[in-house]
Amino acid sequence: MKGIMRRINKIYDVINKINEWFIIVLMAAMCLDLLAQVIFRYVFSTPLTWSEELARYMFVWMALLGSAWCGRNHIHVRMTAVISKFPPAAIHVQQVAISAFIAIICFYLFPPACQIFVAQSKLKAVTLGVSLGIEYIAAPVGIMMMAVQWTVDALYAIVDWDGYQARYMPKEGE
Repeated sequence: MKGIMRRINKIYDVINKINEWFIIVLMAAMCLDLLAQVIFRYVFSTPLTWSEELARYMFVWMALLGSAWCGRNHIHVRMTAVISKFPPAAIHVQQVAISAFIAIICFYLFPPACQIFVAQSKLKAVTLGVSLGIEYIAAPVGIMMMAVQWTVDALYAIVDWDGYQARYMPKEGE
């Protein structure tokens, strides 16, 4: 079972790396978009009508995909000062419970996110003229990525606790 979990982790690490590069490309594109807006507004005195809307689309995608990326890399906000005081068995149970709880919440939020996407995809963006679905599909995609990530995280903590600790819980001073 540990071998299967390690293979799942490797696959999800590849998915997470693709996600990371997608976030980097979006950030670079958003910076270029906003830089172009500043140049056109202050140098040419002709502001771009579409750049802020495009930046909003990219920001929404970065936020939702970034949440999944942060969860996978365990760089989200944590209360380690309190949790580290518990015995090892309690820490194990807490980590499994937290990961499972977050996964359940994400699975619970997925259907409403899909409903919002379907409703909004019928509308067009004001300046870009494209479907608002491009922006709103980020919610179901990001939420599902988080749901899968936290499910994998909970299973990893259950099946291979030693490997989980080595990967996500560095010793003091590391």
